[in-house]
Amino acid sequence: MKENREWDRPLSMRKLIILPGTCDVLGGTLVTLSLLIKGFEQYGTEAFCVLVHANSTMEKYLQTLGLGAYLQLIPAPSKAEYLKQALQWVNQQPKDYPLLLDNCVERVLLPTLLMAAPTLRWSGRSIYHFCHDLALSYNYLGFLLRKLSFTIIAPQAICNSEFTAIHIRRLIPKIRGIMYQPVDTKRFNNQVSFSIPTPLELILKSPAKLILTASRITQPGVINDKNLRILIPILAHLKANGHFYYSVVIGEDKSPGKIYTQELLESAKQAGVADRFCVLPSTFAIEDYYKHADVVVTLAPREPFGRTVVEAIACGVPVIGSRTGGIGEILSHFAPEWMVEPNDPVAAAEAIVRVAHDPNTPKLIAKGISWVENFCNVQTYTRKLIELTDIAV
Repeated sequence: MKENREWDRPLSMRKLIILPGTCDVLGGTLVTLSLLIKGFEQYGTEAFCVLVHANSTMEKYLQTLGLGAYLQLIPAPSKAEYLKQALQWVNQQPKDYPLLLDNCVERVLLPTLLMAAPTLRWSGRSIYHFCHDLALSYNYLGFLLRKLSFTIIAPQAICNSEFTAIHIRRLIPKIRGIMYQPVDTKRFNNQVSFSIPTPLELILKSPAKLILTASRITQPGVINDKNLRILIPILAHLKANGHFYYSVVIGEDKSPGKIYTQELLESAKQAGVADRFCVLPSTFAIEDYYKHADVVVTLAPREPFGRTVVEAIACGVPVIGSRTGGIGEILSHFAPEWMVEPNDPVAAAEAIVRVAHDPNTPKLIAKGISWVENFCNVQTYTRKLIELTDIAV
């Protein structure tokens, strides 16, 4: 591992320093970062460095993928101390190395970011911030700290969707570009999978059709609520109309005692659909689950991008998604008829049945796969980031 190493500067490129704000969540931001590293490999350059909180989920995930050689590990006892030490490391690097703050908006990081803001602003270094979410907060102090920090730093924003860009402008007015997140088409493709995940074996042996939702298990009512509770009335409506579907949610639940998961299971029990609903832990091999699903349902109302959508489409699976947010933005490009209002379980249930019998569904899937290949391509994504951050000289 190239830990604490001196970076050799190539004659043709500057180094891009990537500083992730969240290192302990297995989600779209982490997957995107891993694909970017692979993209740099394919591009044939090491003109980048990724700072990572030592012993974090991010380090373990990237090490598992064989990408540890590109990491600069930052040992620290807390998230705030990690950011502090990472920024100190950045300040020791040549000033022509651009800094990409990767979604550094978590509340616990904001005091540290604000303290470091004047030094970053006057360092002479080009600074960018990749916005993977809307950085919204019901807490006024949280908003104020974000506003002060980004006003002082004055980074240029790179956003994962037009939807994100619209919301982020009040914090970061300078939008450098929009980059739809990449998909690893070697993993996510529409080839038949003969590998059946063990948790799905009994479901797939039954006559039920499989609804899959890959999502973190979140508290209801939060700004980026994943709206998983809508799945229960959807199942109840399908059952009442004689349709046998089984809904599987795959995702991490960090609540104490997994109370959010327990609430979902209790809701399913009360609605009489406990025998056709379950929650499974997150997995690195999510593509094996997609390939056995009949439909993916994702109805988060304010999802910034919706990686689930593009991964499922790449696997040849139709997606019933919310009309709003980044999910609707993606679906509007190739299958607007798959969009529904996020809080309308009847419309969602009817769309699930319709997509299973619509003779046009294969054409829409093919159109979606083509769109993903063109706009969520790893090589194109990496090349665009190199251009946006001006590391090619």
